[in-house]
Amino acid sequence: ERLHIDVDVAHPDGSELIALGWAFDLSAYDAAYLWLAKERQLPLATRDRQLAVAADQAGIRCVL
Repeated sequence: ERLHIDVDVAHPDGSELIALGWAFDLSAYDAAYLWLAKERQLPLATRDRQLAVAADQAGIRCVL
């Protein structure tokens, strides 16, 4: 509670995650981060090169 962390309760449809995973060769875990960034129109912070490339291709700004 003291950290003031907000938990996002958005739930993607499973088929959306599968589609993102297949399209960008990502794990379900990485596809979920990509989906959330796209859904919330937020930049994605990652040091994972494959996820950064996927974000760029999906039109999501990436912060490395």
